[in-house]
Amino acid sequence: MAHSTQGDNVLFLSVAVAILAVLVFVDLALSAAIIRRLRETETKLIEMTTPPASGLPLGSAMPEFVSPDGQVSSADIAGGPVLIGFFSAGCRHCPAQAEALAERAEEIGGGGVRVVSFLTVGENMSDELAPTLRKAGLLVTAGDSSAVMTTFQVQGTPAFLMFGDEGRLLARGHELTEVLSSQ
Repeated sequence: MAHSTQGDNVLFLSVAVAILAVLVFVDLALSAAIIRRLRETETKLIEMTTPPASGLPLGSAMPEFVSPDGQVSSADIAGGPVLIGFFSAGCRHCPAQAEALAERAEEIGGGGVRVVSFLTVGENMSDELAPTLRKAGLLVTAGDSSAVMTTFQVQGTPAFLMFGDEGRLLARGHELTEVLSSQ
């Protein structure tokens, strides 16, 4: 009798191991499917939350423009490298980028680059970004900078455009670091 009980135990253990192996395989397959779905969802979320590429195509000449208040025009900033930033009051990413610009103002200016920032402040909105942006260079504050934004083909804020000595677009982006690192 002991011999058949030992055989039953071996059979039971073999079946248990086989079932466990199948369950582990199913678990791995389901985990792989879930990871693939999460990656697809992450890609879609990034596409939904990333603003569209802003600005003129790289290599484009600086377009002719005059700020809404007449304070600055393309003729005023021609002939040298210039970094143009677009910001708006109420933009949730603008404060961090304005602070980054102010913090690196000496470094940017030390490289001979002039900085011009356009801040759109709508009705009943505070211009809390203005003091920070003034630290970086010339600031143009307007109730509506849409004409200048349209001229530069900027579709969202914050946005940065870096023009070189020849007035050609060298870099563009929504974060200061990506524009400065492309130099």
